[in-house]
Amino acid sequence: MNFLPTLFSFLIFIPWICQAKVDFVHQVMPILKKHCAECHTDGNKKGGLSINTRVEFLAGGEGGEVAIAGNAAESFFLELTGSADLDERMPPKGPGVSASELAILKQWVQEGMDWDESYTLGSSGWEPPLKPRIVTLPPALENRDHPIDRIVDAYHLKKNATPPALASDSLFLRRAYLDIIGILPSPKELLNFIKNPSPSKQAQVIDLLLEREIAYADHWLTFWNDLLRNDYTGTGFITKGRTQITSWLYAALRSNKPYDQMTRELIDAEEDAAGFVNGIKWRGNVNASQTRNMQFAQNVSQVFLGINMKCASCHDSFIDRWTLQEAYDLAAIFADKPLELERCDLPTGKMAKPRWMFPELGQVDPKADKKKRLQQLATLMTHPENGRFTRTIVNRIWAQIMGRGIVHPVDAMHTKPWNEDLLDFLALQFAKEGYDLKKFLRFVMTSHAYGGKSDRLEAEPGTDYVFHGPVPKRMTAEQLMDSIWQVTQTHPTRADAKVDRSPGFRSSRFHSHQRFEEAEKHQCILDMGARLTGPQS
Repeated sequence: MNFLPTLFSFLIFIPWICQAKVDFVHQVMPILKKHCAECHTDGNKKGGLSINTRVEFLAGGEGGEVAIAGNAAESFFLELTGSADLDERMPPKGPGVSASELAILKQWVQEGMDWDESYTLGSSGWEPPLKPRIVTLPPALENRDHPIDRIVDAYHLKKNATPPALASDSLFLRRAYLDIIGILPSPKELLNFIKNPSPSKQAQVIDLLLEREIAYADHWLTFWNDLLRNDYTGTGFITKGRTQITSWLYAALRSNKPYDQMTRELIDAEEDAAGFVNGIKWRGNVNASQTRNMQFAQNVSQVFLGINMKCASCHDSFIDRWTLQEAYDLAAIFADKPLELERCDLPTGKMAKPRWMFPELGQVDPKADKKKRLQQLATLMTHPENGRFTRTIVNRIWAQIMGRGIVHPVDAMHTKPWNEDLLDFLALQFAKEGYDLKKFLRFVMTSHAYGGKSDRLEAEPGTDYVFHGPVPKRMTAEQLMDSIWQVTQTHPTRADAKVDRSPGFRSSRFHSHQRFEEAEKHQCILDMGARLTGPQS
């Protein structure tokens, strides 16, 4: 029997049954930019339709909805883009959308119009400012004199919304413990807090928790590990192509090292912190966007400025204004030899020049050696006039303890915040207080905004989000594990990570020696948090 015709038919059938899901960034966004952006983004709303974001796209225009996620047949914009009638076809000029492009759009809509919130086609005319901005505080309402509450109350007044009522004592204490040290209060601690008649008892417990520097460092190490791409095992460690920064990071958290100093040490490759900028040296060949030089550009811009340079590492970005040249120029600051730009892995013949994206604040000397260039970049990044640096970190911390950022997502700082005044005020306050992370936590957590009842969102909001209080957060895996150990007394007895958890370690930045001694009596029950255990490479 001849099986060849049957086999041939099956092979033709395979691509159909294995059809990959549409890639929004690399397949859909270029089509929308090419054919639709001119009339429907960045404040242009022809026919009342804006497609800056998924929410705006689904909202439709003057004639109603034009796209229905999951239903390509009923999505009117597909009918218009595929029309042969030049009087109704969109776009009206040019050759129009090709058959292959239309097929991609139809598949994308049918699959649900997947669209990461960090990607926008347009900014609705809003551009993140570079320099800090002084905010004039509005008058206090109903004795809520905290600067955050004064700004938020004015915001609620404008939105015709009611500020949330204060949370109960038990809810507040649970929230504060989990946010500062990552574990729950004991029954005795909870009872003492409830019985405490002092009107300042919330501020008092926040101070005591912040004094528990071992528990604080154990808990916040998870946040910083995630942000700085610090890991313990996995790719790169076997071949020594990757190094940890755990010892440096833990000591920085225990001593409450100022954030600007932390940043400078990370960028200029301080000995124990060099693992961050060095990234991963992959085994074998990798594409141009995954080299150590490009990892440097991506990590530095993403972590400290909330700028996504990954897209711009292959070609001019589809999601922001950054170009391939700018990404390579930033990478060249770290490079040991001249860098040639590669667009989608193809050499362009153009060379990168060591420089960063905001020359208004100064520039790197392209003739300096690598060490000097990194030091210059570290100084520019932490420049007092670099408001994007401070806005990015205060937004990250706000999101960590409030459940959602003032800018959301936190890695897309080109997105318009729900309250620009609040973001700018917090950024300036953070700098004025010496880039002190604990002081900033205390500042936010002593506000009515933090102490209010939770806002239980029924659905993931879009650009129409209105702040109504902290968003409930699931316990992290580390918090859950630590709480189980706390209750069962089965916690590890030694640290696998190379960190100094000795009681003799002293923080000199936050509070006095006397208050430290008081706090030390209440030290965390855990001998080691979940985030410090595991194999050591």
